[in-house]
Amino acid sequence: MTNCKKDNRIWLILDFFALYAWYNGLKLEGCLNFAYLAAAIVPTVVIMAYILRHDEFEKEPKQLLFKLFFYGCLTVIPAVILESVFAVNTDTLFGLAIECFFVIALSEELVKYIVARKIALNSPSYDEIYDGIIYCVFISLGFATIENILYVLQSGLGVAVLRAVTAVPAHAIFGVHMGYYMSLYKSGQRRKEALAFSLIMPVVVHGFYDFILFTGWILALFIFIPYMVWLYSKSIKFIKSTYQSAPFDNFE
Repeated sequence: MTNCKKDNRIWLILDFFALYAWYNGLKLEGCLNFAYLAAAIVPTVVIMAYILRHDEFEKEPKQLLFKLFFYGCLTVIPAVILESVFAVNTDTLFGLAIECFFVIALSEELVKYIVARKIALNSPSYDEIYDGIIYCVFISLGFATIENILYVLQSGLGVAVLRAVTAVPAHAIFGVHMGYYMSLYKSGQRRKEALAFSLIMPVVVHGFYDFILFTGWILALFIFIPYMVWLYSKSIKFIKSTYQSAPFDNFE
């Protein structure tokens, strides 16, 4: 066998291993992307299951819930546009506060609120106080899911674990606040201010959440943890105080 033939075989073998490595690399990348995607979606599924488990009376139409979640996913687009257009300088604490409360929080909660007003509030299925919480949480989870997928695909599983107990539940909590006050309006209780509060309260709790994180201070961590605990406990209180409430007696 000549040296030329040996060289050809060596190159064929090397080409084979290179092709095999490339193929397995694609499979590995596909597996990692699937794992990232699953990790990004799991918190949404868990929160949905928790919220729906407390629906004591008439179950909500699956088609309506899917519609709210889908439109919640779409709200990411106008939110990003608004945040880009109205972005401010955050070099000072005042600028950071404006960015957190009046740019990020207001933009994101406003687009969710519009979906809730246009679709959920006018739905004939909206006949219980707890329904408002379900609807607004589903909208918020649509937004949070898309946001979470983008973050996790970019930064990996470590971010998925962190956001599973912070950002995703936080968006659901903002939705609980929105739905609670919207239901007070829908039921005729505190009718004048309740509808305004259904936007104001999510913006306030969302803005403060972002402001604590974006300061970048180590000490902020000691504020953030009790704040998250407070948000969790307050939302659970809203849920427990409404999920056993009977359907509205009078409906307009």
